[in-house]
Amino acid sequence: MSLRSVVLAAATFAAYAVDAHIIMQSPVPFSADKVDSAPLPGKAAWPCKKDLGYTVTKMNPMAVGEQQKVSFKGTAVHGGGSCQLSVTTDTEPTENSVWKVIQSVEGGCPGTDGTTVDLPFTLPDSIPNGKATFAWTWFAKLSGGPEMYMNCAPIEVTGGASDTSKFEALPDMLVANLPGVTDCKQESSTVLKIPNPGDVLTGSAISDAKPPTGSCGASGSSPQPSGGAGAPASSAAGGSPSAAPSSAGGNDGMYTPPAGAGATSAAATSAAAVPTSPAGGAASSAPAVSSAAATGGAGGVFAPGASSAAPAASTQTTLVTVTGTPSTPSKTTAAASKPTATAPAAGTGASGAAPTSAPAAGGSSGTCTTDGAVVCNGPTQFGLCNNGSVVWQAVAAGTTCSNGTIQKRGYRGRIVRRNGLVGHVHKH
Repeated sequence: MSLRSVVLAAATFAAYAVDAHIIMQSPVPFSADKVDSAPLPGKAAWPCKKDLGYTVTKMNPMAVGEQQKVSFKGTAVHGGGSCQLSVTTDTEPTENSVWKVIQSVEGGCPGTDGTTVDLPFTLPDSIPNGKATFAWTWFAKLSGGPEMYMNCAPIEVTGGASDTSKFEALPDMLVANLPGVTDCKQESSTVLKIPNPGDVLTGSAISDAKPPTGSCGASGSSPQPSGGAGAPASSAAGGSPSAAPSSAGGNDGMYTPPAGAGATSAAATSAAAVPTSPAGGAASSAPAVSSAAATGGAGGVFAPGASSAAPAASTQTTLVTVTGTPSTPSKTTAAASKPTATAPAAGTGASGAAPTSAPAAGGSSGTCTTDGAVVCNGPTQFGLCNNGSVVWQAVAAGTTCSNGTIQKRGYRGRIVRRNGLVGHVHKH
């Protein structure tokens, strides 16, 4: 091969690598002309790929209580995965910076079908006024190995807190898949279950989400429910605190949160809420489960400042409303904001079908030619081409793989918000 051919091939690969993964496009990151889509390589770049510098390309103003969004550039979403949105009050973060989580996503982030979807969020009033740093972190489901992606942006907060007392009570950001910083890591080809997702958890909430493994340090335990220390929200219903029931509308990772989706506010009841039948729809039987892992589960290493001690006890609730038949948007909204039944008293138990497991990830593999492309293995299996190889995964129920696309008859999604807010499941 001639020198010219080698140079051209290297240039082509470099151009592909820039778009091979995903980068945060908005808010505008630090050193926007240098930011790349590669995962964090290790301690030298932690956090924020600090080796690229903290040049403020554009200051991003953010008002507390107003909806913001994270938008992305790139196409290789690697089967989606789990993301977190976090803030530190440091304007040039270091390895000692304390990152506080404002929103977490389990499954479908930043997309699952080869395209990205904007991620809406709102800054809580616990964020202090003034300049700070915003971070988007991503743990991909399908990749060459456990990886952690991180892009950071300068922000200026208005309408927020005058001190840091409430800010310090927020959960700490999960740090995993980062050699030299932690040996805590994600299990290969799985959606990472975030041990302490915070008050706002969105995404597909699929049943095969798994916690990180290894010497993961702090447990990242969530605030305790009022029913007693260590009692997960699902204990009254007898459900597993880390499993999302497939009968409650989980779609095994094929759901991408629609733009503008958010948790709906409504009156929440006790920790074991019973699904009802709003808007005349037939309700599916499903136990209510906690939207965060139980405190005794495997945890993760969190950014400095994390503590294994739980915050002061507070009521932790999850109300899941399941609509089994199609309904108009107005009926769905009404059902989410005004449930037709309340939960039984804690400890009485909730009846319903037991959760069933999601389709298991395929263990076989094959070869492919176009990195980042969806590859079909018959109508029942798919995979993403990664460096010439592909690991087959079962398609979700109700979908088929054909000509490099996943064809869906519809989607089911679940958005969960805790501490008095409502999650909902709907079907189109």
